[in-house]
Amino acid sequence: MPGSSDREYKARLGEVLRRGDPEELHLFLRQSAANYGDERQITDVEERSHEEMEQLMHRMILARPDLADLHPKSRAYLAGEAAARPGMGRPGAARSARRRGPGRGPHRGRRPGG
Repeated sequence: MPGSSDREYKARLGEVLRRGDPEELHLFLRQSAANYGDERQITDVEERSHEEMEQLMHRMILARPDLADLHPKSRAYLAGEAAARPGMGRPGAARSARRRGPGRGPHRGRRPGG
């Protein structure tokens, strides 16, 4: 039954998110990527810092109606992060900058006015 594994994954993810532990989420996502993903997905999960995982955890909580009782805490956390760190409102901004490399902007080497 194809839908049952999807439901099982969502249920397990919900349990992990409800516990509110970024390290546990990191482990869960690494295991899921290893079991169902490809090398790129595994690498992407492994490269995430604790701070990135914590932010991701709160964003995932907000995306789930079944975790509505946790939404106020996650909104407060993300609002505090955005206020403390300019640019934190853009998901994946830190990873994108790492992938581009130093001195490379989002415009793939185009120069202003050129």
